[in-house]
Amino acid sequence: MKRIVIDASTLLSGLGGHPHGPSATLLNAVYDHIVEAVACPTLIEQVQRGLAKPYFQARLSEQKPPEAIIAIETATVMLADPIEPETVLRDPTDDYLVALARTASAELIVTGDKDLLEHIGLQPPAISARNACELLGLIELT
Repeated sequence: MKRIVIDASTLLSGLGGHPHGPSATLLNAVYDHIVEAVACPTLIEQVQRGLAKPYFQARLSEQKPPEAIIAIETATVMLADPIEPETVLRDPTDDYLVALARTASAELIVTGDKDLLEHIGLQPPAISARNACELLGLIELT
């Protein structure tokens, strides 16, 4: 089983986006324990802030935001926030994702953030939700 870190925007897209889109497919794979995702309080807090926005409030008819957070926390491996993560990215607010992935021995960081996706030599590498789904065999290669 692959161990991954999924950033907040991808988790939010999985919760409020197209139900058969790559982010939702990946999130369902986490819920079904096909893939092991790692999270931390900072990541969960970012998802909570996103879910409080009207855009997501309107899209979560079946699952209210608190239940969505509980589902993510239950399905993921929760670790402590990285303390003073090494500066790796142009946007230092995302360095915790890299530190979390490294601490957890994750194989991938799943994101839509270009700063992560375009960072040459990032370890573990960052890939899009679609590419993660293809790599994990959740959708057919396009």
